Amino acid sequence: MIAKLVSVPGGKSRRRRPRSDAESAEAPTSQAVPEMLNLRQPALCFGPTTKTIRNRALARTGRIVEIVSLLWLSPSSVVAVHGLGADADWSWTWKDGDRPVKWLEDLNMLPTKVSKTRILVYNYESKWHADAPSTRLQLCGEELVHSIHSFRRDKDRPLVFVGHSLGGNVIAHVKALVYANSGDEYRYLPEVTAGLVFLGTPFRGTKMQSLLDYLACVMQSAGSHRGITKELGYDEPALLDILQKFCRQCNKLSTPVCCCFELYETDYGGRFGVLGIAKGKVVEEASACIPGYDRCALQTDHLKINKYVGPTDRSFLTVSGKISEMCANARSVVQRRRTHALSEKPEARDCLRDLFLTDPFEDKNALKRKGNRAAGTCEWILGTEELTAWLRAGQTAEPESGTAHVLWLHGNPGTGKSTLAIFLTEELSKDFSATDGKTLAYFFCDSGFDRRKTATSVVRSLLLQLVQQHPQLLDYVLLKYNERGAELFKSFDALWTIFMAIAADVKTGRKYCIVAALDECNRESQEILLRQLEETSKTKTPHSYLKGFPNKDLASFSERKQDTDRCIEERTRRRDYTDPVKEQVNDILREKAQGTFLWVGLPYEELGDIFSKDAVQTLQTMPRGLDALYEKSLGIALGQDTANANAVRRILAFFTVCLRPMSVLELSEACQLHQEQEDTETRVQFTREQIASCRLIVIIQDDKVSFLHQSVKDYFTEGAEYFINEHEAHADLAYRCVDILIEQFYETRLRLRRRW
Repeated sequence: MIAKLVSVPGGKSRRRRPRSDAESAEAPTSQAVPEMLNLRQPALCFGPTTKTIRNRALARTGRIVEIVSLLWLSPSSVVAVHGLGADADWSWTWKDGDRPVKWLEDLNMLPTKVSKTRILVYNYESKWHADAPSTRLQLCGEELVHSIHSFRRDKDRPLVFVGHSLGGNVIAHVKALVYANSGDEYRYLPEVTAGLVFLGTPFRGTKMQSLLDYLACVMQSAGSHRGITKELGYDEPALLDILQKFCRQCNKLSTPVCCCFELYETDYGGRFGVLGIAKGKVVEEASACIPGYDRCALQTDHLKINKYVGPTDRSFLTVSGKISEMCANARSVVQRRRTHALSEKPEARDCLRDLFLTDPFEDKNALKRKGNRAAGTCEWILGTEELTAWLRAGQTAEPESGTAHVLWLHGNPGTGKSTLAIFLTEELSKDFSATDGKTLAYFFCDSGFDRRKTATSVVRSLLLQLVQQHPQLLDYVLLKYNERGAELFKSFDALWTIFMAIAADVKTGRKYCIVAALDECNRESQEILLRQLEETSKTKTPHSYLKGFPNKDLASFSERKQDTDRCIEERTRRRDYTDPVKEQVNDILREKAQGTFLWVGLPYEELGDIFSKDAVQTLQTMPRGLDALYEKSLGIALGQDTANANAVRRILAFFTVCLRPMSVLELSEACQLHQEQEDTETRVQFTREQIASCRLIVIIQDDKVSFLHQSVKDYFTEGAEYFINEHEAHADLAYRCVDILIEQFYETRLRLRRRW
């Protein structure tokens, strides 16, 4: 194994990840470069070698050189391509006496602007005046494509190209990208190209081409070659044709392009001590800029448009700013491009529509509306050993069991599990969006919704989120969808197979899934999911639920008590209590809540209409624990007149067994409430008031009636004195549905008779 130290911004050294023997063979060190001098294929070199060895090697071999290497952190790559008659070393170097300024690799220059980005330089044979190869622009472009393809291990990493003068032609004009789009093997290159920066590129040729071509003819005895120079005539038809194809491709893929041009004339004669002999604009603005794309004027001539004196150089600030912007947007550009490509496939649109079942983002927001998290709570979970181990599972060289990939956080009803899950989904989503190679999907189970309480629903939702974030993963789904259509999504086994294949996809990085309230899935679905987790981890878990995996009771975290205190203090701050009353209220809530956030919230709502002088006495009459609180609330609701008590029993029984939350009007119809009222609005209002008598048990949200918490339903079906027999409730609701169908049948029949 080989490990290297890599300098990073800030003056520190970081150890490069160890490379395997196979990688070491692919990536020779500087000592191995002389052995590659006879190779005619592109080769790879990690880190800068000495100038003598590198120039000698680069002069003989077209290659990509990695000059800033943060391979394991890099979400994108910058590839710089030099111009005519230059090489990958001095083309990007300002000579300031004995101190060369290399803006691509000096840590106070481009690496600081595009941190966590690989910076690569590409070298190719561009000599024309002596000992020149018999080449032309088309061949240079094809060689660039081949070199990038063979160099890249991660074919999905976005690319930002920087081309100086002829290097821009190699990238754009002579099919470096157009050619790549002609074959399936290289088709991914245009798709992952997230930006192009051109420095004085003669897209339409140069007016100094005649002089250049004349010199190439004169110097034939020295080994010059006109293959490249003769193609650079101003408004050469071949150049215009290639420019048109290139622009069409950039427009199709919405590729960001920035064209930089020189404002000063270049005095080539001055380089040889004869001023003014060969002076002029090498590349005019009309040739260097493409209409419709960004352009930047640089206060320099053609010889210095690609070399900068230091971090404060105006031209450097302009160019590096454009590169930095493209690197920052690289992932979103490629993602948007792939999403658009998928939307053009009819089968992809149909597949995504059929895969959709529920939107976890909307489900999460609905949960948040039931009660907001107190400021500062839940944050401690991010620093726990358990969560850290779960996030790092599979990333270390140390052996670990398959169970390390599963973490079960559990607790009693009302202790903040759902709130904690919401916090984790939001925080991890935020962190992963700024990190390459990590993706989060989540699902909130709910026994009150038929679409949110089955194993199939869980996997379908997770699959959809992963595909939405990585559109290329849809290919795993389409493979089976094209055979079976929408029926595919009814099979848990088929979905799980696809899910595991997507999870194992290396190109899209690691996937993290959060499933909240798994106990709200039906019993069969819980067993199915647990069995699949056992088989995946190759571990037999005991029948006591998930205890065979790493697990932790939330009550065992000391930080939870602080969360309870914060929650109580935030709520009492909203009341206009004096300090002594506030202190008493806080003490009673802490003592009776017993670490249950839900209990804190329920009495707080009761205090809404209570005078501050009565607040302490009101809280003192409330029982400890959730079950006792539910019992008292239910007793109040049933303690009214007999008719209302029977209506309350019927209301509670029906939405205990219904497959989805019912609207107020549906519940009124099902329970036959206030049928004497012909006005629907009045009937709904009366029903709302009747439901309100069940406060602390039932809530109305978005006109849907549901239990305040899953623990309320558990109380009624398993432990309440006023036990609800689920079989009887199902039967009563079924009879009521049949009655309504019969009524509608006779009403329809009567209308038809009157019509005839």
